[in-house]
Amino acid sequence: MGQILRIARSAFIRNKTIDAAQTSKRVPATGATGTPAPAPSAGELINEGLRERQRIGTAAARPYFERAAQLEPNSHVPWFMLGNVASELGDLDVAVAHYEHARDLHPSDHVIRYNLGLNQLSRGYIDAAIDELRAACGLNPSYLQAQSSHIMALHSSDRISPEEIAATIREWGARFSLEHPASAPSSVRPGADHPERLRVGFISADFRTHSVAHFFEPILSARDRGAFMYVLYSNSHLQDAVTDRLRAYADDWRDIWRLTDDALIELIRTDRIDILVDLSGHTASNRLAVFARRAAPVQVSYLGYPASTGLATMDYRITDAVTDPPVSADAWHSERLLRLPDSQWCFRPFGTPAVPGPLPACEAGFVTFGSFNNLTKASDTLLRCWVQILVKLPTSRLRLTRLRSAQRAAEIVSLFGRSGVAPERLECVPFANDPPYGLQFAGVDIALDNYPYNGVTTTCESLYVGVPVVSLYGRNGVSRSGLSLLGTLGLAELAASTPEQYVGIAVALASDLSRLEQLRASLRARFEQSSLRDEKRFTAKFEELLRTAWQQYLEHSK
Repeated sequence: MGQILRIARSAFIRNKTIDAAQTSKRVPATGATGTPAPAPSAGELINEGLRERQRIGTAAARPYFERAAQLEPNSHVPWFMLGNVASELGDLDVAVAHYEHARDLHPSDHVIRYNLGLNQLSRGYIDAAIDELRAACGLNPSYLQAQSSHIMALHSSDRISPEEIAATIREWGARFSLEHPASAPSSVRPGADHPERLRVGFISADFRTHSVAHFFEPILSARDRGAFMYVLYSNSHLQDAVTDRLRAYADDWRDIWRLTDDALIELIRTDRIDILVDLSGHTASNRLAVFARRAAPVQVSYLGYPASTGLATMDYRITDAVTDPPVSADAWHSERLLRLPDSQWCFRPFGTPAVPGPLPACEAGFVTFGSFNNLTKASDTLLRCWVQILVKLPTSRLRLTRLRSAQRAAEIVSLFGRSGVAPERLECVPFANDPPYGLQFAGVDIALDNYPYNGVTTTCESLYVGVPVVSLYGRNGVSRSGLSLLGTLGLAELAASTPEQYVGIAVALASDLSRLEQLRASLRARFEQSSLRDEKRFTAKFEELLRTAWQQYLEHSK
């Protein structure tokens, strides 16, 4: 989220040490006494670099990998390692150059292609990312990280239809299910037809300061403790203050990130879970193999991923009728869709968000637009819209945040420049320089949603601090979250069905400062009075769907 588009971290290396046969050349050296002494081989340098990375940090490994590359310039291994170092340090442009060099030396290595694809996506090169991730999948069809990342990347492309995406997911699901066959469904526990409490498990790697927690904490805190027992299965070692809050709300907590699939399935069945809810889908650190093998009688996908998992053993997905309209969306899912009556989200802000102040445009003398989503979601269609908006409003500005590539930023500035938009009208904020949470909206009058992968968390955050959002929607769920959120607030007129309408809405809103001021002053109250903040009602409706899923399971089990 930020439509929960979180891609898995690059695989640093497949083994802790390097096979000396891959990089074994030695270079003579002279010892202190003048006696020739063997210099370390490239493989030894790489292994020493890995040890230094573990002991001191990533940057400490770079000199060792650079020396290894000098000794073995035609080996892909040191270039791959240099790519990993640059990626971990956030220099994605350099990382991609190293990965491309490694790929050219060894194009059949699926991990190189995977890491290259992830870094291309994070830089905002969607087509290049899809090409590399597709190659990684072809080289190793069983590599789940590459398959899931490829599926996620497809949703960011404006060149691939919902039907093509659905077909890819279905094909993956059929193949994955053969690799991870389901065991016999768990037998119904005694008294399950009228249980005192349904036992519900939630699996996620995001029980921490993360977009998922914004929407899961309301459910966890407002749940019916007399009717439901919640067990949280945390698939990450990362923990913080949000983790502590979520753990306190839960009936039971399990740290599972070290567990194998077999061990996790055994734990879930020992815990006698009735309904197992996946909060990750195809995002990072997912446990889809556990769901494929039918760990619990009823399995549900929700929140962390906005489309079908492709698994026949994922019985349901919880959504809403605006994001996933009946008939068309049903056809694109392997799951049966359970639709909440309003929005599928209930949002709880972190901390104490700033109270909306005066409209920035009134003081600045011009309107400032802002984009707060990752550039992974900025398609060519979207960029062309943004150019047209600034051309039609010659005094306006645009703030682009969370940029991870200086190269991509320069290309975007050049794109605007070719239409006469001066560079000083664009503010490009590097990811590393993002302001503290809640302050990124300062000075922004209107937020521009991304397309085709709409924002969710960023849209809620923007609206909550009084910044209206203009969104462009498409046919599948990933491109309709903006429409759902805005419609829930009675602002469906800010959601456009075509690029031309998107531009027109943004221009009209920016040209009406009186309306902008009214929106800014009323958005917080509008948000608070909507189902997006009615935690008790939302959770009751959510748990009604869980109960429905359980009753249907019992009927089919008779």
